[in-house]
Amino acid sequence: MTMPVPTVRLNSRVLLLGISAIAVAVITSGSCFRVRQNEVAYVARFGKVVNAQAGPLQPGLHFKIPLADEADRISVSTDTIKMPAMKAFTRDTQEVTLQLSLTYNVPPASAYHLLYEVGRSGNIDIAHNLEAIANDRVRSLVSRRDVTELAGEVREKIIDEMKAVIASELKRLFKVEVQDVQIPTLDFSSQYKEAVNRATLARAQRVQAEQDRERAKVEAETVIVKAKGEADSQYARAEGSARAQLIQARAEAEATKLRGEAEASAIRAKIEGAGGVDGYSRQLQAQAALNWKGNLPQILGTGSSQFPIILPLQLDEKAR
Repeated sequence: MTMPVPTVRLNSRVLLLGISAIAVAVITSGSCFRVRQNEVAYVARFGKVVNAQAGPLQPGLHFKIPLADEADRISVSTDTIKMPAMKAFTRDTQEVTLQLSLTYNVPPASAYHLLYEVGRSGNIDIAHNLEAIANDRVRSLVSRRDVTELAGEVREKIIDEMKAVIASELKRLFKVEVQDVQIPTLDFSSQYKEAVNRATLARAQRVQAEQDRERAKVEAETVIVKAKGEADSQYARAEGSARAQLIQARAEAEATKLRGEAEASAIRAKIEGAGGVDGYSRQLQAQAALNWKGNLPQILGTGSSQFPIILPLQLDEKAR
């Protein structure tokens, strides 16, 4: 009986060829690697970086020694990470909730530092490194401010300070370029919000009371001014009326005086024309004689001979 030796030898040869092919494939696949357009890389041989002084490998196909070399890649494109919300406490022990969002990029010159010189490997967990430092710096800044400052007029100034500090610290520690820091959430505790609402309501009530007081003051002043105006008007009318009456009385007195002076002048003129008082008396008597019709005279002269006084006589009709 013959043994199938050729078949055994053939199977061993096929197996050896298969193993060789697999080994070649493994070695071939492990001897090259690709760096993408948004990446740079370093090659570490048994843990030590090869030719670190030459700088990082640029995008493209590169070779390495299988089983000895390892390619470490890191992204250098602009990226944005949104961090989880965190709690911080102000100087007056008020709780504040903040959330940060960072937009940054890794300069190629910083790749070595991030890959091999930070606490955790930069190509594995760079976001964790950035988050830890950014949150720590923000908590430190918040702890030096009162809650009224964070919620008041200097809020934007404090946020700008946070952004500047975060950008400076991340560049100093990790050599990354921070392009923008957003703080989409800056919230306060419910107790503080309630206190703010109460204070706002009280302030609104004080403003309303002040407005009511000012309005009442203006209305009172208006009434006073109106009353004073009416009193001044009445006084002016009374003063005008009194002045008019005084002027009229003076005018009447002056007219009476002028009439008396005119009559006196006329009488003096007549007396002078008659040659004196006696002559004027005789003229009056002569005139009376001419006008007498046999009736009793109605006037009677009395007084001295130089200036007689002529009085009217009122006689009863029956006595006539």
